[in-house]
Amino acid sequence: MSNKRVLATSAGCIMALLAGNVYACGESLFRVGKGVSFREYTAPLPGSILVVANTESEMTLVNRLAAAGHSIYVISDPSQIGDEIQNRQVDIVLAHFSQRDEVEAYDLAATSFIPVAQTGTSEVSQAGKLYQRSLSNDDSVLRFLKTIHKTLKAQG
Repeated sequence: MSNKRVLATSAGCIMALLAGNVYACGESLFRVGKGVSFREYTAPLPGSILVVANTESEMTLVNRLAAAGHSIYVISDPSQIGDEIQNRQVDIVLAHFSQRDEVEAYDLAATSFIPVAQTGTSEVSQAGKLYQRSLSNDDSVLRFLKTIHKTLKAQG
């Protein structure tokens, strides 16, 4: 009888392991391949982005865009854009809306400019009128990623 009991217990253990939706401690997040995400956002179409960034919050955004899979090049002065565009392939330039004249002074033939407007100013409405795609400094990382993705997709 003890052999049957051992065999039944072994069979029960094997069935539990093969069942697929085995719960550890009653918590569904511990199921293999279910629930837990290791990356908050992933760029489905990674691109090379030149960002004019000076502040800590701008650098945080830069780090989040890089973590999503984009190649990020950071400059602190828009006068450096020309050198960067000549030295590397850049798909998108992200800069402040107030710096648009400096950005557009360069030949951005294969590069798209996405202006970032200051929230609470008339820049937001102006950027929306002048550019197909624009962002504001209060937009979420997800909104930045979606706008970047749409721009890269439109470039072909």
